[in-house]
Amino acid sequence: MEDPAKEIRGVVLQITTASSPDQQKKAIEAYMTPDVGFRHPICAVESAPESRKTVLGIYQWYRILSPYTVLRVDNVVWDKENNTVLLDIVQWFKLFFLPIQAAPARLLTRLTLRKEGDLYFIATQEDFYHPEDFFALLLPPLTPLIQLFLLITGFISSLYAKFSHFLGYWRPSDMDSEKLSPDGPEDDLYTNTGRR
Repeated sequence: MEDPAKEIRGVVLQITTASSPDQQKKAIEAYMTPDVGFRHPICAVESAPESRKTVLGIYQWYRILSPYTVLRVDNVVWDKENNTVLLDIVQWFKLFFLPIQAAPARLLTRLTLRKEGDLYFIATQEDFYHPEDFFALLLPPLTPLIQLFLLITGFISSLYAKFSHFLGYWRPSDMDSEKLSPDGPEDDLYTNTGRR
């Protein structure tokens, strides 16, 4: 890529939603380094000589499992100084053997690029999902249960904190929070204010 900010959307679509295995292979070989690293919630490939072949296999399996994947890149952030691209993506992935509709799943993808000459190549890809979005990929009917579980554990965590405050652990003082500066001195950081 000469200009990742402009080209990355098309590159991602060529890799993930290619209309043929030959197009997908060509895109991966054109835009990923031979030693590309890959991290995903259910698989990983360490950067190594010829690791791109393994990443290609993952993407081929991805297309076999979901032949009609749809993907939309909603936002691109190109950090040129650190050779990093952040992508806010929504994808509709449906396992071919499940008789259900694909559900949208949101993910954040971080690409670390390597510049070789005048071109940038993907050296590392990391995919991050919220739990409910990840389940939306695999078993969309479970998504409401995962969301409910997350809401319940959030509520329970808050209750545990209140109980801990009652026992004297990590209890905020009665000071006016507007008077505290987030960048202020750390004098009270290691006092007994937050401890029993």
